[in-house]
Amino acid sequence: MSSKFLDRLDEIREGTPASMGFGPARSQKTPGMALILLVSSKHKAGATTAGGLSPDAVIISGVGTPDKVGELKETLADLTWGVRADALSSEDAQSYRDSGCDLLAFQLQGTALGAIYSEDSMRILCVDPNTAAEDLRDINALPVDAVMVPLPGASADWTLEDLSRVAKVSGKMGKYVLAEISDAPDAEALKVLRAAGIIGLVLDVSAGAAAIKSLRSALMDMPRSGSNRKGRSSAILPGAVYAAAGPPASEPDEPDEDE
Repeated sequence: MSSKFLDRLDEIREGTPASMGFGPARSQKTPGMALILLVSSKHKAGATTAGGLSPDAVIISGVGTPDKVGELKETLADLTWGVRADALSSEDAQSYRDSGCDLLAFQLQGTALGAIYSEDSMRILCVDPNTAAEDLRDINALPVDAVMVPLPGASADWTLEDLSRVAKVSGKMGKYVLAEISDAPDAEALKVLRAAGIIGLVLDVSAGAAAIKSLRSALMDMPRSGSNRKGRSSAILPGAVYAAAGPPASEPDEPDEDE
């Protein structure tokens, strides 16, 4: 069984929803990036609110134990949802999956190897944007499907330095990159974030229904990746800037004129 959310990210990357067989036809329109709503407090009310805002996925954070998550099972039944845990044992990971969890977000420290062996749920590693480049290359070899990077502060306060930290991660990773934000970006910022290699935005449901609906609309209105006119920004991609894993290759020696 594959993760519904991982399939959704594949659809967004390709720009076209996957066939649903004999089920109801889905719109051919996909958002420019995924919208993931974080529920970090008042979990039952937050999950109910999130369900009415048409997110691509919901992440429950700070709920405590698998039993507490199980109490939300009915509220989350019609959603693609997951859990973020500071520490994750193999037993807890399986309990979350048994409750219907589709994605698991976890830290590098405190996560048991057995917790990420199963491919029945999407595996998301939370990464510090200040992680050294050599450590990112090591992380890229881990059996995870995506990384989540915090982009702190309000969108109006983001700087090129903030963006460079996120782009450094996306440029070193052969994984999907999600950015956790605390404020909804405007349409122009969305284009920049996508160009930096981000495929999904994680926003706390406490941002408010109006802001989330506006962001959802802006994501749906984004042009397909690569469909916009070529310009200066399209030539500055994180893969090109950060892909070099080591020092540049030396140029061949010039032949000696005396030879």
